Amino acid sequence: MDNISHLFGRAHEAIRNADRILLIAHKKPDGDTLGASSAVLNWLLREGKHPVAFCADQPSKMFRFLDNAHLYRCDPAVFDERYDLVIVFDAGDLRYCGVHEHMPRLAPGYQLINIDHHVTNERYGHINLVLPDASSASEIVYRFFTSNSISIDGRMATSLLTGLYTDTSNFSNPATNPLSIEAAADLVASGARHQDILHNVVHDKSVNLLHIWGMLLMRLSYNPEFDVVSTYILNSDTSGLPNEAVDGAANFLNRVTGDCDTIMILKELPDGQVKGSFRSIKRDVSKVAKLLGGGGHKKAAGFTVSGKIEVTAAGPRIIS
Repeated sequence: MDNISHLFGRAHEAIRNADRILLIAHKKPDGDTLGASSAVLNWLLREGKHPVAFCADQPSKMFRFLDNAHLYRCDPAVFDERYDLVIVFDAGDLRYCGVHEHMPRLAPGYQLINIDHHVTNERYGHINLVLPDASSASEIVYRFFTSNSISIDGRMATSLLTGLYTDTSNFSNPATNPLSIEAAADLVASGARHQDILHNVVHDKSVNLLHIWGMLLMRLSYNPEFDVVSTYILNSDTSGLPNEAVDGAANFLNRVTGDCDTIMILKELPDGQVKGSFRSIKRDVSKVAKLLGGGGHKKAAGFTVSGKIEVTAAGPRIIS
């Protein structure tokens, strides 16, 4: 038995032996953290377990079509309850996940499973299902299910296909691999509601969102010294812009900027911070993101720092 199969088996045994299970999606949740965690949520409910799903931020309404999405709780009081097992999805570290301050409140005695595909993951779990070659955390959960001969029903399949769609930019970015394509086909055959995913995640773009994308295009600037195209969104431009809007714009721009290698989008947040999103064709932008306290994949990474955006002739920059 190879090491990955062994880890999948250990994780399955830990789940089978647990009853009270806390599932944690990372803050500012995207389709992958919600897809992976809700797939496991629906499986555990089917098995008669007692799962609790937590996310520090309320999931966007675009993901309300996911079965039992309404069960996600944002109240940190869930960390005052006792659990046999905690599973974290799609988070390289607990700070990025948004729960590092809450974890010490958990009663001792639980096991922690870390399911992630970021190369910068800190391996903070008792069991680390960290596979940087995977396209998404949802792909890892799919591989976990198939490795343990767990039947995937329509609810689970819809969740997993949502994660695959979003983290591969509709199977168009470098994270796409043969297994993700095979998994998608199997999930559709298992009853995934792919039309729901297309309608809610891919096609449903509001007028306000398209205005923001237009603003991003107008503000594009090129730095030939670093071969980086950058753009920005100020806090005064919009309020309540979902995180996936910036990620979607970054993926789109990375496909339309010609010979430029790297895209950087800066977004001011209401709390005095700036979120940066990198997309690259050849560079390992996760190294730059990690220097700034963030992380991610080699070709797609991000960070969040304190400050605000200053617009200069050379492009936007972050000042404290």
